[in-house]
Amino acid sequence: MTPSQVAELLTMASAFDRRTVGKTDVMAWHLVLRDVDFEQAQAAVAAHYADTRDWIMPSDIRHRVRKQRDQAAADIQGPGLPAEIPDADPDDVPAYLEALRRQRYRAAIGADLRPRSVAELTAGVGKEIPAEHQPVRRPGPLGVECPRCHAPIGHACRTNVFAKRMADVHPSRLDASRAA
Repeated sequence: MTPSQVAELLTMASAFDRRTVGKTDVMAWHLVLRDVDFEQAQAAVAAHYADTRDWIMPSDIRHRVRKQRDQAAADIQGPGLPAEIPDADPDDVPAYLEALRRQRYRAAIGADLRPRSVAELTAGVGKEIPAEHQPVRRPGPLGVECPRCHAPIGHACRTNVFAKRMADVHPSRLDASRAA
């Protein structure tokens, strides 16, 4: 927000609480509100005086703007709410998280979220998963499927009686892990 916008905001507040506004007031408020969007600050002043008769201070504006941004960012996804799929492949975790952060930031500041076509959303279907996202293999006998009880990778072998978990592994699983 520019100093002239801060002066306009203080003028708006003075219409409600009859405060006097000087150059020093504008400079002090600008130090606190310089990174706040002017339209959101105006909405915060109007909402403040709709709720209370107390004088508004810069912290009240920052609090209301932060609350409005949090609500806008939280409402971008959920039942019955418009959702934008982030512009990144979900298999590329760092890029997907960055796209999600950008999307929530755009929603928080009130930017329009663009609708995407089905063709654009399904363009990456069937792509090969990069090698760094392949399942992790475990070392030792739990790194292979058991040929006797068919326990999956990473799971303990089971007995034939009541399918109880074994403390050790089947000898055939040991042999299979050595062969792998």
